[in-house]
Amino acid sequence: MKPLALGDITITRVVEREAPHLPIVDLFAGAEVDLLAPHRSWLEPHFITSDNRLIHSFHCFVVRTPRLTILVDTCIGNDKVRPEAPIFHMRNGTFLEDLARQGVRPEDVDFVMCTHMHVDHVGWNTRLENGRWVPTFPNAKYLFGRKEWEFWRQQYETNGPELWDGSIGDSVVPIVEADAHLLVDSDHQIDDAIWLSPSPGHTPGHFCVNIRRGGRRALMTGDVFHNAVQCARPEWNSIYCSDADQARATRRSILETFGDTDTAILPAHFASPTCGRFVSQGLGSWRYDVSSL
Repeated sequence: MKPLALGDITITRVVEREAPHLPIVDLFAGAEVDLLAPHRSWLEPHFITSDNRLIHSFHCFVVRTPRLTILVDTCIGNDKVRPEAPIFHMRNGTFLEDLARQGVRPEDVDFVMCTHMHVDHVGWNTRLENGRWVPTFPNAKYLFGRKEWEFWRQQYETNGPELWDGSIGDSVVPIVEADAHLLVDSDHQIDDAIWLSPSPGHTPGHFCVNIRRGGRRALMTGDVFHNAVQCARPEWNSIYCSDADQARATRRSILETFGDTDTAILPAHFASPTCGRFVSQGLGSWRYDVSSL
């Protein structure tokens, strides 16, 4: 993704992993792949392969304003025990080095925001130090959605540290124990240019991140969309969505609100070039256009 400038705010991306991933029908249960035939001209090669696999990116957005450095969604992390997910298990990647190449050291980060608390969005919240999980970004406040944290806190207390592949225990609870977090509502205002908006369905407290400056607007959609096929078929839910009907309603609302506008859309898993626009195709279907931004 090319750096995106909105006035004096810049948005870049640090990629932890980008590659063909699951078959379409594995992530979107019940999906009829033949329905994508009219859309393949724009879905390939950025979003799906010719043999119907999803091309996914796991990345963190870096937002820099004149005063703040903000990270949105912290990916997978190193040294995390994830035996049920081999591509996440005991990674030893170069995320921090890649972040440094963008001129950002861990101590430079002011805020960390997780659109939700799934395993691949919280991993770099913490790093392993002398056998303990500690905040990776020592001077940052981690903004956790109040409703999201309350849901996972109750789940954690009921199900224990193995919850969600262990990610709540090793990537979220240590932040709370270090008092490095701030609980915020899903419409929290960061400053005059950056605010959150509720987008429940994938998880109960999922939020999007909105940025407006210099006459331009960007929207970070987290996992409201996992892949651009959901623009063409917005009724397709990920198997990981906690409330299927709400997830569909949220997705359609975002498409209808931002479709055919110049808003730059920044989903959490869309592969390169990532940034694009929603363009309506009629009959409740949209195309993801990466050519105009």
